Amino acid sequence: MDRPEESLLRNRGFVRLWTGQAISFLGDAISMVALVVLAAELGGRASAVGGILVARLLPTLAGPFVGVLADRLDRKAILVGSDLARAALTFGIIFTRDLFALYVMVFLLGLAKTFFNPTIRAAFPGVVAGGNLTRANSIISGTFSASISVGPALGGVLIATAGLDVAFALDAISFLVSALFLAMVPFSRPSREGAASFFGEFRSGLGYLALSRIPLAVVIGASLIVFTTDLTTPAEIFLARHFGAGTEGYGVLVSLYGVGMVAGSGLMAAVAERVRLIPVYLSALLGYAVALCGAGLSPTFLLVLAAITLAGLSNGVDNVTCDTILQTSVPENFLGRVFSVRFLGFGIGEAVAYPLGGLLTDATGPSHTYLIAGIATAFALAATIVLLSLSPAKSG
Repeated sequence: MDRPEESLLRNRGFVRLWTGQAISFLGDAISMVALVVLAAELGGRASAVGGILVARLLPTLAGPFVGVLADRLDRKAILVGSDLARAALTFGIIFTRDLFALYVMVFLLGLAKTFFNPTIRAAFPGVVAGGNLTRANSIISGTFSASISVGPALGGVLIATAGLDVAFALDAISFLVSALFLAMVPFSRPSREGAASFFGEFRSGLGYLALSRIPLAVVIGASLIVFTTDLTTPAEIFLARHFGAGTEGYGVLVSLYGVGMVAGSGLMAAVAERVRLIPVYLSALLGYAVALCGAGLSPTFLLVLAAITLAGLSNGVDNVTCDTILQTSVPENFLGRVFSVRFLGFGIGEAVAYPLGGLLTDATGPSHTYLIAGIATAFALAATIVLLSLSPAKSG
């Protein structure tokens, strides 16, 4: 009898999806560095780089409406079309030498990503056999974590040796490759809700989520966790400097977080369907809170690095379990709308956390920012548990 991992590797649809995503993930990580460098060159100020973040996040506000399309239209067409649009836009950045035009391009890239992200997660269960869903999510999550660990370093080397244009060209090619592989994946088509209108399906999606115990708790809890944990992002480099580790220490800190994420995904791939997902998910959130508090209270940089590795591991487990819980508890014809609300919460959480984290770091110092973020994460965990206990249940 085949082992689960062998069955996955024999699933041509999953292998093609995984291959395309792996290439695209790496291209994205490389080009994000290039975008920051280009914005800094064109604007000459740190605020110009901040504008990139705003332009990238704004399209997520349309997420719930996009989710209706993910449940209403051919998902393969949305995914392939999104990748082709991102390929064209990324290639177009090569010829962009105006800061406002760059913001417009990044906004459109974010819009295409807003179409892509909930659709790929909604389509995923139809590609992967049910018994392999946790392991498949672990492989995809681990691949993403590995790309953001090595991609920025590769991007820096590539820009230094070959220039910005090459970095953007490679990312554009990665989207074309992803589109090619996704075009060969057999995606199932979601069932329609009779003759419901677009806004009728929009309302029914929100109504389903509001009355669903587990999906509602996970979507709200995940949004809170993104907000509380991302408070530490502006503090990272200052925490390294606080211990005299400088830029090199900051690089190690970020790298170890990525290593932890890969390890967390690998752990979930190993245990997969042998564990109950909700207890593991809550344990990952607890580990996150402990790790951030530990980093804030650590007397040495070595202990900080250990805590950050634990935070990354917790994040890796959190990512896998969160996706799998939603994919297994939400009917397929609602998945696009539920995941779109989840990504909307992520975008809002990031948009609020980054400036607030910067203000906290300036006012209290990096160690206190980590401690505050850890305590806030513990409260977010408590809120998630309460929601799991009290939210109204919905059958089917």
